[in-house]
Amino acid sequence: MTEITQVEIRANPNCPDGPCGQVRELLAIDVEHPNESPVRSLWHDRPITCEPEGMDLAELLTLPGIKEECILRSNVGFMALHGGSQDRGTDQIARRAAEQAGASYYAIVHPNGLRVHLTSRLHDPDHSTTLRAFLAHVDVAISVHGFGRDGFALWFDPDRGLSIEPYGPAMRGRQTGPLRGIIVGGQNGQLLEAARQLFHGRFSGYHVADERVRLGFHPDNPVNLPSSHGVQVELPPGLRGIGDFGETLVPREEEVVSDVVAALVELATRAAESIRTPSTSR
Repeated sequence: MTEITQVEIRANPNCPDGPCGQVRELLAIDVEHPNESPVRSLWHDRPITCEPEGMDLAELLTLPGIKEECILRSNVGFMALHGGSQDRGTDQIARRAAEQAGASYYAIVHPNGLRVHLTSRLHDPDHSTTLRAFLAHVDVAISVHGFGRDGFALWFDPDRGLSIEPYGPAMRGRQTGPLRGIIVGGQNGQLLEAARQLFHGRFSGYHVADERVRLGFHPDNPVNLPSSHGVQVELPPGLRGIGDFGETLVPREEEVVSDVVAALVELATRAAESIRTPSTSR
């Protein structure tokens, strides 16, 4: 009798700090003859999130399939630092908002099967001529991120066999339902308040997170590097076209996503106005 009783996770050599990158092999063990060699079944493109402490932007950009996208238009710029398979839907949302607003656009897009979460403050523009050109071109930035459903889960269920959840469990800790918060941050105080106003009550069932939830304020975060700084917007799964629990692997063009894009276009308009009428609140 052959059952899958153990799993081997091999580290991607480009992720130096532990098992990350991909599930490389599932080992099927013959439980009646445990000393025999296991039957190996290769499973590729099963993403695992990787948060390596020693990696920088220069190394990230050398990983297979990682690409930068950049279009320079106005002096307002949209960003998606964790686009592609990492914060799913964020690069599409940022790109659409930039197109509709006539704004500039920069993204780092992860390919299917590879997710490396390099924290925003480690995106050093000295390591990317493209990012450096973008930040030199814009005066204010709007950075689109996603949160929730970013982990990885793999377990053996006696009834169902091996279960793989590429993006982790649908709910964690004390969570009892879909994530409904929108987190905003950043060092442009005037635009930050505008973002809170624009997103407050705009989407049924969603709310702007309490100001005590602070993301996007680090001075080395690229959103804060333009001359007028910027705002970071963190969207839950349900506003990114990947389902309330992030169960849809490929983002869908849903009406709510179009509404998010429209809100971001309004925010870009406010950003342009703030540049024309400087405020001491920055």
